[in-house]
Amino acid sequence: MSISATVKLQEAIFAALQGDAALGYDLTGIYDEAPADARYPYLAMGETSIRSGDLKDTSGAVINFDLMLWSDEASQMQVKELMATTDSALQNTDISLPGYDLVTLRLQSAGTVRQWSEAGSLYRGRLSYSALVYSN
Repeated sequence: MSISATVKLQEAIFAALQGDAALGYDLTGIYDEAPADARYPYLAMGETSIRSGDLKDTSGAVINFDLMLWSDEASQMQVKELMATTDSALQNTDISLPGYDLVTLRLQSAGTVRQWSEAGSLYRGRLSYSALVYSN
């Protein structure tokens, strides 16, 4: 298992999302960590975890990661639409990782949460994925 697989996966995920025309039109930014002055709606990387996915003769890893979508619209529809567009972008793109084979990339769960801030109500969408990678 290699921690560097998480770096390669994040780079590949960001490249796939940034290359998607629909997301580029809908989002103001795609971030690892959104800056304090980020305008809504935007996407930011959430938590990431890694565990061994080794086989007898192959080094591998199971990488779980979250993508967070933020909206300041008055309803949760915008964030749900962004979640659907984001998932479609990942499922319909050939994602390659230098030094690794991406065996599977699956959406594990999705949800929306209403949050309150000084500026008013915000909606946060969370997409949780699991990826299986092997060293090549």
